[in-house]
Amino acid sequence: MNTCPVLCVNDFRLVELVYRWRIDEASKRLEKKLDNEFYVTDLVYCPLKYRYQKLYRELAVISAISPAAILGELAHYGLEKVLVDLLGEGNVKTEVEYEKHVEVENTMYIVKGRVDAVIGDYIVEIKTGRSDISIPQSHHILQTRIYLWLTGFRKALLLYVTQNRIAEYLVDTPASDGEISDLVRGILTGLPAPRYAWECDYCTYSTLCPSKSRPSDAMKR
Repeated sequence: MNTCPVLCVNDFRLVELVYRWRIDEASKRLEKKLDNEFYVTDLVYCPLKYRYQKLYRELAVISAISPAAILGELAHYGLEKVLVDLLGEGNVKTEVEYEKHVEVENTMYIVKGRVDAVIGDYIVEIKTGRSDISIPQSHHILQTRIYLWLTGFRKALLLYVTQNRIAEYLVDTPASDGEISDLVRGILTGLPAPRYAWECDYCTYSTLCPSKSRPSDAMKR
């Protein structure tokens, strides 16, 4: 007779609960996205990824439930809670959403983003990863600069939490209106694709993309 309570439990599955949470979150995010709407992350990465997310939503959801994605999401929630506990709810705002309009080729587009934390005059962008090689990464700096443009803040802390170290970097140069327009224009034209050579190595859509580049040893995050 099996007396182990752990092996006997079958009516409550944490793994299923976590995966269902991520699937629901990813599905809702895709469903509510308008045709003239771009997220900050859309502007940072390969413009074809934006197109494929709309064409193959199932693949977009699959990428959101990878163990690495779930680990990063849970780490974000944990760090944000620590900031609130240390500094107080009145001094920290987490998961704050912003949006701003930009006109490109006589058409108005909406850029949306969710900032990890706002502390006083700073916004905080949290990044997690296995390695600290070459941090801060250029695409992370660009993403943070776009958040500065989006929010109107002048200073941001780019916080890395890796297996090797925890480090923060000051970013104090917002992206310009011209840079944002160029990034939006890149999505509309599908160029450059990929934006970074290493993207294809980790892209969910690489198996069907005609612009897939050769394998790269570059660090992903």
